[in-house]
Amino acid sequence: MVHFVMQYAQVLVAPDHKEYVVRVYAATHAQGQWDGWFVFFPLRGGREFATDRETTQNSLGAVSYWATGISTVYLEGALQRARALLPETRLARRAQHAEQEEALARAEAAAYAQAAAAARLEALAAARRRREAEEQLMAERAAAARMAADLHERAADAARAEAREAERRRRDIEGRSGADRRDVVGAAGQPAPRAKHQASRRQAASSRKKKHP
Repeated sequence: MVHFVMQYAQVLVAPDHKEYVVRVYAATHAQGQWDGWFVFFPLRGGREFATDRETTQNSLGAVSYWATGISTVYLEGALQRARALLPETRLARRAQHAEQEEALARAEAAAYAQAAAAARLEALAAARRRREAEEQLMAERAAAARMAADLHERAADAARAEAREAERRRRDIEGRSGADRRDVVGAAGQPAPRAKHQASRRQAASSRKKKHP
């Protein structure tokens, strides 16, 4: 059961210049203790609104004693807390929070878009560097292949020249060997000059004997 505790004599002026009368109410709960809170009544019409529980005491008298020690500054803070509990205030706060979340989401999306654009640019640059490296590698391989082909061609030319020189030397050697063999054979088939003369004399003597026996 709700009990009226007291009403403050001063009129509370809110930051928006609206004036309120403040009352304290209390109610007991199952544990036997008493909760106290404030209710604000506008002087010039409008809806009243209340705070959540502001104190918990052992008795209704203790709640009344607590209420007598409340300052104006405390009541102004309680007014702000009560306003924050209004449905429209909660909705406005939720809308503001949603706007903040939306702005944050847009900022994150923009950041992701910028990161994606930067990543695409980096990917393009990496692809360009890869193509340049591949082209340079192919050029170096082509130059190395041309150099190797040139070296092989020079080696082949040198080998062919050496083969021609060896063939020429072989023919020269064969030619000299044939001439030497012919000289040896000719020398072996002809008698010495003195032996030839003696043979001629013996042949002439034999002829004379046949003519004059």
